Amino acid sequence: MPNYETPEYTVIEKDNDFELRAYKSYLTASIEDKKSENASGFNQIFDYINGNNSKHQKIAMTVPVFNELGTGISITAFVLPAKYANEPPPEPGNSRIAINKIDEKTVAAITFSGSVKKEKLAELQSKLLQWLQKKNLKTHGNFRLARYNSPFTPLFLRHNELLIDVEKPL
Repeated sequence: MPNYETPEYTVIEKDNDFELRAYKSYLTASIEDKKSENASGFNQIFDYINGNNSKHQKIAMTVPVFNELGTGISITAFVLPAKYANEPPPEPGNSRIAINKIDEKTVAAITFSGSVKKEKLAELQSKLLQWLQKKNLKTHGNFRLARYNSPFTPLFLRHNELLIDVEKPL
């Protein structure tokens, strides 16, 4: 996997494939699409970082690409490079793309490789919730899928994560 910028976080706890993380705030460019089985959200945001913006400027690709799950619509988000914490990012040329500030938060994650199928995601959601229940941690919000690789990466080499926000541990 090439060395792309990622949102900054600290690992609070690691337990095999599970992690509890403290994320610093970051910005995303995101789009909602009613066609949940469609890659158009990815393509539209990719167009934004390739120069379809107010400055006609390329923006460095970062990882992961997030997909929010369980909302009935597809929400795709790219993390913007950290330099945009100090200077505003270019305005998207596509009015459907929103720039969002994601505040600091605590997140539970489970790492996996291979394909991303509904059955696999349901199994991983269950495992992650069981792990959090043992730790008496409460979740909020929807699960997010984090993809770190190009679609051309062989399945067995892909790095993916399933994430959910949790209340800060005491």
